[in-house]
Amino acid sequence: RTSAMRRPLSLWLLACLLAGCGASWAASPCAPHAGLVARASCLMSGATDDGTIRLTGDLSADRMILERAGAAGKIGREDMVAAKGRSLADLALGSTAEWKRAVHKARSDAVTAVRVRHILVQTQQLADTLRSELRDGARFDELAPAVSSCAATRDKGGEVGWSGLNDEHLDPILPPPIRSVAMSVKPGDVTVAESILGWHVLQVVDVFQTLMIDSNPRTRALPGSGVLPQPLIQLLRSSRHDDRGLKQLLAGGETAASQGVGQLMTNSGKTGRATTMKYSMDSMGCQMNTADAERMEGQLRALGFQRADSAAEAQVVVLNTCSIREHAEAKVYSYLGPLVKRKNAGEDMAIVIAGCVAQQEGEELLRRVPEIDMVMGPQYANRLGDLLEGVFNGNQIVATAPTHIMEDPTQPQRSSTVCAWVNVIYGCNERCTYCVVPTTRGSEQSRPRDAILQEIADLVEQGYREVTLLGQNIDSWGSDLSPKQTFADLLRQAGATPGLARMRFVTSHPKYMSPRVIDAVAEVPALCEMFHIPFQSGDDAILRDMGRGYTAARFRQIVASIRARLPDAAVTADAIVGFPGETEEQFEATLQLMRDVRFDQINTAAYSPRPHTPAALWENQVAEDVKKDRLRRINELASEHALERRQRYLGRIEEVLVEKRNEKYPSQVKGRNRQGCPVFFDGDIDELKGKLVPVRIVEARPYSLVGEMEGDKFAGGRYDGGAEALVVEAS
Repeated sequence: RTSAMRRPLSLWLLACLLAGCGASWAASPCAPHAGLVARASCLMSGATDDGTIRLTGDLSADRMILERAGAAGKIGREDMVAAKGRSLADLALGSTAEWKRAVHKARSDAVTAVRVRHILVQTQQLADTLRSELRDGARFDELAPAVSSCAATRDKGGEVGWSGLNDEHLDPILPPPIRSVAMSVKPGDVTVAESILGWHVLQVVDVFQTLMIDSNPRTRALPGSGVLPQPLIQLLRSSRHDDRGLKQLLAGGETAASQGVGQLMTNSGKTGRATTMKYSMDSMGCQMNTADAERMEGQLRALGFQRADSAAEAQVVVLNTCSIREHAEAKVYSYLGPLVKRKNAGEDMAIVIAGCVAQQEGEELLRRVPEIDMVMGPQYANRLGDLLEGVFNGNQIVATAPTHIMEDPTQPQRSSTVCAWVNVIYGCNERCTYCVVPTTRGSEQSRPRDAILQEIADLVEQGYREVTLLGQNIDSWGSDLSPKQTFADLLRQAGATPGLARMRFVTSHPKYMSPRVIDAVAEVPALCEMFHIPFQSGDDAILRDMGRGYTAARFRQIVASIRARLPDAAVTADAIVGFPGETEEQFEATLQLMRDVRFDQINTAAYSPRPHTPAALWENQVAEDVKKDRLRRINELASEHALERRQRYLGRIEEVLVEKRNEKYPSQVKGRNRQGCPVFFDGDIDELKGKLVPVRIVEARPYSLVGEMEGDKFAGGRYDGGAEALVVEAS
């Protein structure tokens, strides 16, 4: 499967197909990768006697087989490998388009109610005009009072509230046909529909869904102890006749202990009093996981749980997992060891495995470690409180089915009081051949614009200075909404939030990176001059095999556009070495791209096969020692360029937002400049935390800066190309 082999393979196969001799080619001992074909029981001719179409696992070859067979529709590259030996009927179910439709259907089927806003007008033309204005950024709550003829909702910004098909009391506002339309609309979408009352401009703000979970009561004793755990709810109830649920028992911190109830039997046979329920939260991986962990902590705190000082003190232990790297599953099982030991010793506790490994492994985790109480994918992070009700009643739960991600009414337990994460889009549609994200986080789901803007406004009101917008493929925000919206417009609106000092965003995809985004960063003062755009490889053949959808030349053009508009902007990236089939020449192309671009920072990784990804099945895996050597070399060059890029800060006064104390040197504080580079300098954290401080840079390191506070100046933002940053009046 090397690129050098693929070109002659494709030409040879094409000639064979045109000559009608594909079958004889497949049988030839000269056929490249004949072993792979034989083991997969694939026929290179593409057709069997019964008419079944079979694939080889090679992208170029399979595309020609399908074209030759007259296969309707476009077959995604993931199917070329993952669907060996399947018929076209089965194969169609696995295509990207069908996958997206299947996920959407599964999400929509579970919806039982929607939170709706509407504007009632008398003509379709006006309704369509309003829909267009909403697409272009108008606020629903401002349009409704101005034009809606619905007296019941007009002065409430068009807010109807939660609506279901059987809510007859809403008939005078939303007749049944309109409620039926609303039930089929995704969160954030705006649609127009007619009723006997007139034309309705409908927006679904949120959805409520039946939890699509597998929930089964524990009926077997734990294998390590021979004891059947008692439901944890019994620790909270005051008597055998107490039938209150978890949320009622924990409301306001009300527990069995606070009521002074008597002793309860524990799994170990000992007696003791129930105490205030505590939780622990350990999170691995990316910023999305960090944001998910904060939301889950918010759920637990809202229920009345307190954070334990350590997992050993917690009754609910949550591990938020990441599956992006090799050995992710082994790390989870290693982490579970001490918890399993505690549970088998009779401790009253619930073990919750959340995140991407949970989504990836699902019920298999329960089979391998029956002590686990719940396995939940990342799409259920803001339903943790609902799911725990079942766990506390003695059930084992698997929650991995597709679902709309509901807006979370609780406040995330944020790890910082200065900087905050704000999710704007969940999931990813790209399905790169090496990546587990679409499998673990599902297809893309943009959050409604107004919900994003409201969360940012609330954060500013709470005193947060900086917000980072999060998305696996953030430039795609709005493309799944109806009508479609653009990320550049969202940036401008969010960046204009009164009182917001700074805003960043991650992660951009080169395939979707727009000049309008670059313009927004250049023109909106709050937007920091920083772009994180993974390039992954500098070789076009490898990029094609990865399914990235762009070329190295296109990536260079993007960086050139950024630096033409924003010469001082930081450009950071991700790169993978040792992807299947990568030759030394192709790896050198990656190093050359780095030399051409001079990144401020690169996150690097050696390729590791991940479950449910096509590249994991390819035979042309790169040897581990080669991957290790290439990783060393790319890291050396990345560090060299990082140090080089940071030299430009020497002697300049940088605007630094102070975030926390330097734990290694407590007399110092740590913050970041607008380009996201960590800056350390002497200062009092109690005085400076959350402030924008002018700092003269005196030392540049590869991945940080050291400076001295300039008390008589204020670095007010962007470097102007002179000796110092712009100096403006402090606010």
